[in-house]
Amino acid sequence: MHYFSNGRIKVKLLKIIFIIIAFGVVIFLYNYDQISKFRVRNIRIDSKKVKNDFKITQISDFHSNHLVNLGNMVDRIRKFDPNFIVLTGDILDSRDIKLDTVIKLFEALLELNKEIYFIQGNHENRNQLYNDLKDEMKKLGIIILEDSSHTIIVNNEYINITGLKFYPKSREDKEVTYYQEGIKNLNLDYYNILLRHSPNNVESILNGNEDLILSGHTHGGQVRLPLIGAIVAPGQGLFPKLDKGIFKINDINLYIDSGLGNSAASIRAFNPVQISNITIKGMK
Repeated sequence: MHYFSNGRIKVKLLKIIFIIIAFGVVIFLYNYDQISKFRVRNIRIDSKKVKNDFKITQISDFHSNHLVNLGNMVDRIRKFDPNFIVLTGDILDSRDIKLDTVIKLFEALLELNKEIYFIQGNHENRNQLYNDLKDEMKKLGIIILEDSSHTIIVNNEYINITGLKFYPKSREDKEVTYYQEGIKNLNLDYYNILLRHSPNNVESILNGNEDLILSGHTHGGQVRLPLIGAIVAPGQGLFPKLDKGIFKINDINLYIDSGLGNSAASIRAFNPVQISNITIKGMK
C-alpha cells in the first residue's frame, strides 16, 4: 500500500514538472516571436502645411538585435518606398563590443534608400564604440544629426529635419540652448520634423514651430497588459503616459516607436518589435 502511495506521488510530481516545463517552453516561444518577428506599424498623419504626400520609415531602439530577419524587413520597407529613413537612437547597444550587426542593418537599408538620418540615443552615449560607429556612418553616407538640421525637398515640399543628441535630465537646459542654436538659420515655414530619442519632458524644449516629433526609447514598455498598456517605461515609472503611438503635445504630433530590439531584459509581451512606416498626408 505504501509502495502504491509513493508511486502516485511520483506520478503527480512528474506531471507537475512536465506542466512547468511545457509552460516554460510556451513562454519561451512566445517571447522569441515577440523579439524576433517584427511587425510593421502603418501611421498616417494629416498636415495642412503641405500639399503633397511624403513617406518616412522610422527605426528605433534596434539594440543590435541579431534575431530580426533583415531581408524580410528590407522587403517590407521596399514595398512602402519611403522618401527617407530615420534612425531615432539606440541602434547600437551599450554592451556591444562589435559593430557588425549594426553595420549589416545600415548596409541593408542603404540598398533601399541613400537618404538616411541618424540621431544618438542613451546607449550610443554610453558605448565607447560610438565614435567608431560615427566614422562608419560617415563612410556610408548616413547623415548624423547632433544638435543640427538638414533641409530636403521631397515631392516639391521643403522639409527641415532636426536631430538632437541624447541629454540626461540634468542637462536639459543645455539641450534647449543647443536646439535653438541648431534651428536658428532654418525657414520655419517649412514642414519641421524633430528627431529626439526620448519623449520624456519633450515639451520643455519645444518652440511651437515643430510639426512632427519622432522618438523611441520607451520600447512601448516592453511588457504590456491588454486594456492597460505599458507597465513601466524608463524615466516615466509605472503606467507611463507616453509609451507608444501618437500623442499631442501642445497641438504638435509626437510619435513614439516601440523599437526593433531590447536592451538588458530580452522580454516582451503583447508588444512585438516593430518598425514604423509613416505617411504625411498633405491637406493644403
